[in-house]
Amino acid sequence: MDEESKLEEKLSKWRKSRVISFGDDEEAPGEAAEEDILRLKPKEVSRAPIETLPTRVSSFDKLIKDGGLERGSTTLVTGGCGTGKTTFCLQSIYHGALAGEKGIFISFEEEPHKVKKHMVKNYGWDFDALERQGMVAIVKFDPTKIARSVEGRLAEKTGSLRIKFRKMELPFVPDRIAIDSLSALSIGFEAEENYRKYLRELFETLEYNNSVNLVIGETEQDPQLYSRTGVEEFLADGVVVLYNMKTDKRRENALELLKLRSCAHEKRMVAYRLGNKGFDISYTGGNY
Repeated sequence: MDEESKLEEKLSKWRKSRVISFGDDEEAPGEAAEEDILRLKPKEVSRAPIETLPTRVSSFDKLIKDGGLERGSTTLVTGGCGTGKTTFCLQSIYHGALAGEKGIFISFEEEPHKVKKHMVKNYGWDFDALERQGMVAIVKFDPTKIARSVEGRLAEKTGSLRIKFRKMELPFVPDRIAIDSLSALSIGFEAEENYRKYLRELFETLEYNNSVNLVIGETEQDPQLYSRTGVEEFLADGVVVLYNMKTDKRRENALELLKLRSCAHEKRMVAYRLGNKGFDISYTGGNY
């Protein structure tokens, strides 16, 4: 059996060995459904005093007075095509794992083997090795199945707006979760209002997880809204905007920490480049 087959077998055993859920579910113990996402029982999650976790993305943490993002918070990472949104999130997960912090990357678009192939080719990040160590999991879910499941349940609701989800399997309780992307998820919904309702549930569930959560959105290159529907940036605790700006005959990248609840942070845009080690952010000191 080759290394890739062994890895898939191990991940399969992980997924079968543990079902993480949030709330009371009516399904039989151990039953899992791909349509649903990130349900954690509060008793399974450590509700420690508020603490921050560094993103470990170049000098990004210097933009924040507390030196990182709060556990239980969700930050929207958004920008136009080619700005490095996925790289930002995977850089955080990769370097976090090297520091002993477990991470899960959930893709609604690209297959896990392609994600890992691109990361090792572009930046030398060996996610296969981290998966074998049980520090990282990269998984893919079908956004259309999620949308159909949610809209079907909403159609049956007559009272409360809360959606009753079934379970989804995750291999471990993570310190970090990244979701790529909300834009891909939103396309699966026939009604935008149903997507908004699901999004509220998703953000509330992420808060209970006590992890640092990064969710990717899509914008125009010069955005007026910072997400597809305009609601994501209001639900998020933080918003990171990545720009690809045309100046004369070339384009330059800049990063803006547009919003961060409960913590002072840099208000100015800062330059960055995508090199062979990922994000290289040109920032040396705090100006809060």
